[in-house]
Parts: sequence; structure tokens; C-alpha cells
Amino acid sequence: MLRDVFQEFLSGSLSRRQFLGTLTQMGVGVAAAGQIADAFAAVPEPEPDLVLRNVTGGRITCETLKLWDVKYVFGNTGSYEAPFVDALVDFPDIHYVLGLQEGSVMAMADGYARVTGQTSFVNIHSVTGTANALGLIVNAWADNSPVVVSVGMSETSGENLGVFTETTKLETIPELFTKLSFSSSRVENLGESLRRAFRLASVLPSGPVFVGVPVDVWAGEIAETSLIPAERSVAERRISPQPSAVEQAADWLLAAENPLLIAGAELPRWGGLAELAEVSDHLGATVSGDTASSRSSMGFPSHHPRYLGAMRRSIKPETPFDVVLIAGASRLSLSRGGHPLIPRNARIIEIGLREDHLARNYPADLLLYAHAEVTLQRLLKVMRGREIDRGRVAARSRQAEALKEQQHAKRKKVLASVWDSKLIAPERLAAELNRTIAKDAIVVTEGATSDAPIWDYVEFDQPGGGRRHLISSGGSLGWGLGAAIGAKLGAPDRQVVALVGDGGYQFAVQALWTAKRFEVPLIIVIFNNLGYQANRWALSRHKGRAVETGKFIGITLDDPQIDHVGIARSYGLDGERVDKPAGLAAALNRALAAESDGKAYVLDVIIDRRGGGRDASWHEKHLPEFSS
Repeated sequence: MLRDVFQEFLSGSLSRRQFLGTLTQMGVGVAAAGQIADAFAAVPEPEPDLVLRNVTGGRITCETLKLWDVKYVFGNTGSYEAPFVDALVDFPDIHYVLGLQEGSVMAMADGYARVTGQTSFVNIHSVTGTANALGLIVNAWADNSPVVVSVGMSETSGENLGVFTETTKLETIPELFTKLSFSSSRVENLGESLRRAFRLASVLPSGPVFVGVPVDVWAGEIAETSLIPAERSVAERRISPQPSAVEQAADWLLAAENPLLIAGAELPRWGGLAELAEVSDHLGATVSGDTASSRSSMGFPSHHPRYLGAMRRSIKPETPFDVVLIAGASRLSLSRGGHPLIPRNARIIEIGLREDHLARNYPADLLLYAHAEVTLQRLLKVMRGREIDRGRVAARSRQAEALKEQQHAKRKKVLASVWDSKLIAPERLAAELNRTIAKDAIVVTEGATSDAPIWDYVEFDQPGGGRRHLISSGGSLGWGLGAAIGAKLGAPDRQVVALVGDGGYQFAVQALWTAKRFEVPLIIVIFNNLGYQANRWALSRHKGRAVETGKFIGITLDDPQIDHVGIARSYGLDGERVDKPAGLAAALNRALAAESDGKAYVLDVIIDRRGGGRDASWHEKHLPEFSS
């Protein structure tokens, strides 16, 4: 009976006075009855379903996008998507962002989703568009970017008849790199299919979801359907750790001689960077970034006195690390070339949400499958309620700060030694960028062999409102330009700077057209070493015939040299090539001025080649069929 009373009050059938009177008649005290009424009154009424009548599948899709607060459709469509695109005409608040190739479209959606935290929406065409986008879907999967990828399919009436671009088993193409890959074959189910895709893409750990829609489903009509609001589809609650596990972690960290904290890939995405800094301050502990091979965003405050940056080699303090806290899950093994980056006998505590990253190639003595930010908050609360040896904290902090100072001095020495090099050193380029670009810029990097100088000389501070770093760990080149465009659309009031290699730039150069079409202000800096330097390094490490003969096959891009700026100009943008160190600062200032004026600007910076085979000039020149 009590349940019926509550339901009648919530539905409005009972007034507050009637509700209070009924409760007191049932023996509930007056004060308690009032508190119950206030509690129920504070609960917002759920949003009602949206009922649509006499609508097409295209209209259902547009209404779903509205419910999920989608502002942009990133697309390159074909004939199968026409009924959806046609329906967009009546939704002027949903903007169609045209890209010239599906990979760039995916990268734009990826960058937008990362910056905003919202699920983005992609619309591409059939099996051909899916194949073109697949490499960038891999990147979105690797970095947990919430993206719904919608793909138009051939009409269901042509199934198994061999029609043009027949889409039998289309959903199996991206299956390995999505949270779910499926098709919606009936207009009656389209609304629920799209809700399912958005819900699954959004819930942590987030990621891309692929949904195929036949053209006759988008064109089909239905007399009545209802759509469930986004607010009733995704839970806000984050996975919490077990209290006993938090207590155990606190025990180990407080008892440790020298703990090491590692800022993993999940923290810049889902929070916890500020809390990890507080843990370091409480313990006086050294903080390292994720392993370099993990290619995680550099979100932790660069200026923190005990932060050492990306872990590229083992850290050797005077007192060995005995407890290691990995916050936010590291992607790869904590070893390099078989040599451990941390002591084998150290206790490892790991926190994270992505199961395939947790304890992947190394042991974990305490594994917390939980949201890192929530876990670190609870860990701090427990540790602050315990006694701690302040003398030990101070000594440990001095040791960690000394490591930081040694690292800083080494980087300063390297920078001084290359500053006046004949060719522009990547370290100098990174340092000049750090001096020039906005302190709260979003920096999108796809540098490959230039990543290390960027990590060492460009400062970031995501939790403090400073610079934010985006990087792709999926390995598919052609991400940087598109991701920078998407990031700028997601954060129009912040400066966005794309730092890309010459190889990656050419993988996605057509994204410049989109930047011009929509007048997206960007600074694009090409770290141009005139070749695929990472591949040359691999051949050098192999120590085979390439090293013996100087014939590094498939490496050089300097004959003919690519006119990267000329290509940008053909898309309507401006830029310049810089090949002398003395001209670098002025060129960067011109790029900033153009960006401030609302334009994208390309700087093609010729940098010094590094590593094995850097002086090799041989390349394939003649093919037998065309040799004279």
C-alpha cells in the first residue's frame, strides 16, 4: 500500500497535503513525513519519450541526433545516405561537416569527441567508405573515443543478388575495432538501434560503435514511433573501487620507502590528473608519464616538481622504487627490449577501466577495476586520515625533485648544443613552439620520431587549465590534421596547434579543404625530415644489407621534394617553408597572426635528420619498364 501512495504522489494524483496526511495516518511522524515529501519533490521527473508520427527513417535519425545533443555530422556520403542527408535540411542546428576522404572524417569526429567528451557522429558510404575509414576507426578504438559510425547500405531488396557495392556482412569489417558492430534492417527498430549505438559508445570505457542502415530503412516511413531521451539512456555513476582494496593500496603506499606513481592513458580522458598530483604531494613521490611506446597524452602538469615526463628508460633513484601505482592503465609492458623499467620485486597497484590493458604484460599485486579519478579521491581521503612520517616524505620529495632537476639540466644542455645547428633541430622547433603558442592551447601531435622533442620541450597542464595534449596510439597515420579540425570545432575559443610529420601530413592532406571550407583557424607545423624516418631507424637497428650498402629502400621523400605549402595553397590556405633556424621565430609569429585572424596556416619546417642512415642519399630512381 505504501508503494501505491508514493506512486500516486509522484504522478500528481495526491497533493503534498494529502500525501502527508496519508503517511501520518499510516504511523509515520509529521517531521519524517515532511522529509520524505521533500526528498521526492527534489527528484526531477523523467523526460517523456518523444513520440513521432508519419516520419521517415531519415527524420528518426535526425531527431535522435537532437536528443543526443549532436551538433555536427562528420561525413562523406553516397547515394545510400540520401534519405538521411535530405532530412537534415529541416534541422539547421545540426551542421554537416564535409570531408574529402573517410579517414579524415573519422579523425575529425575523434578529435571532437576527445575534446568535448560528447559522442560524435559520422556518416559514410557503404563498404567502400568503411574500408577507407577503417584505419582511423582503429585509432578511435585504441584511444576510447566515443564515436557512432553510421554507414549507408544497399537496399535490403537487393540482398545476396550481387547489386553494386552489395553490403553483405558489412558489419564484420570493423568488428574487431568497435564496441559493437551491427545493422538496423527495419525502420520500426531504427530509433532503438541508434539509441543502442549512442548509449554503448558513451558508457565508460567508451569507444566507437558501427551501425549499418540500408537505404530503404532511411527512406522508409512509419506511422508512429517513440524515442527515449538520452538522459534516460546513460548512467552518470562511475565504477567505484572496493573499500578494502583502497585500504590495502593506502597501506602499501604509506609504508613504502620510495613509491612511484605513473599517469596512465585514462587520466587525460576521464579525469584523475589533479588527484594523482595530490597523491604525489602527500607522499613526496616521483611521478612518471606512461611508457613512451604507449603514446599516451601528456596531460600531467609539466611544471610539477616531481614529474619526469614520458617513461623512455628505467628511472634510477638512490632508493629503489618498492611500490608502483599505475593510475589509468598502461597499454604496454613496463619493459624495454626485455629490460624492466621498474624493479621486478616492486609491488604494483593498478587502477583502470579497460580490461584489455589491465595487467597486460606485467604482474599486478593489487588490481582495481574502477574509475581512476574516483579511486584516487578515495585513496587520498584514506591516506589523509592516517599518520604519515613527514621526515620521510620530505627526504623522498628532495630525492624526486633532484631527479627532475637532473633531467631538466640534461635537456637544457641538449637544447644548447643543437640551437645553432645548420639545419633546424627538432628540439629547437619544439622549444620555440613552447615559447610562442598559447598557454592554454590544444596541441595535437602526430610526430612519430619527433614525439620525444615535443614531449621534452612543450609544456602541458591539463588539470590546471593549461595546454592539453592529444595524440593517437592506434598507429594509423593521417589522424593529426583531421583530429585538429575536430578539436577546434569542439573548443572554438581555444587555440589549436597541429604538429605533424611530413609523412602523416600527406596521409591526410585533403583535410585542409575542410579547414578552408569552414574557415577553421589552425596552426599546422610540419616536422619535415624528408622521409619515413621511423622506418629508416628500423632498418638501421636491423643492421643488415641496408646498413652495409647505404640502400635504405622506401624511405626518402626528397626526390621530388613535396611542395607541402603549395598543396595548402591549392586548397585556399596560406603558409611558408622554413629551412633556416634564424627564420623560425618570425615564421611562427606569422602563423599566430594568421590564426588570430581566423585562418589556418601551414608551416613546413625542414628539420635535421637523426639516427642511423641519416646521411644516406640513395633511393629507387628508375624502374626497368621506364629506364632508357
